[in-house]
Amino acid sequence: MNSEEKQEIYQKQHRRQAEYIGLVIFQSVIGFTVNSYLRYDSGCIVMIVAFSIGWVLTRLREERRTLDVTNKSRILTDALESLLLMFILALCAILSLKIGIDLLTIQAHLCVYFVAFFVSSWQSEVHWRKQNLSHLSSKAIRNYILNLNRSIIFPYNSTFLRSLYRK
Repeated sequence: MNSEEKQEIYQKQHRRQAEYIGLVIFQSVIGFTVNSYLRYDSGCIVMIVAFSIGWVLTRLREERRTLDVTNKSRILTDALESLLLMFILALCAILSLKIGIDLLTIQAHLCVYFVAFFVSSWQSEVHWRKQNLSHLSSKAIRNYILNLNRSIIFPYNSTFLRSLYRK
């Protein structure tokens, strides 16, 4: 890996880490305001589940980033992963409301979920890079750099989305 590639990965990684930290702080502040509604036994279970899901999904996502930029299965899998995750969280919240769990209790547990999910995603990205990046081919590294978005909050820009429809 040459110095330009290292610099590009560093810049993207730095921006992504700042966003992960911001998201964790934001969810922690909200969680702190509703922590009196948090059941610690179920909160620990939610944290372990969220950390595990975040870790595994991120490892798989990092592997997919080594595929070609135009790889339709990679793009579709990334989109489906996000949609399914949102659907499952919404379904859990709706079912919790249906069985009579207080909305603030759900919010407190969702905050725990998001904090654990963001921390595990962040750490899994860093761990995967340290473990695997030096062993990749130059083409896989180039694909990884191109597929690694600068932002986790706004991962796709309009130019990228338009390019998908042109192909």
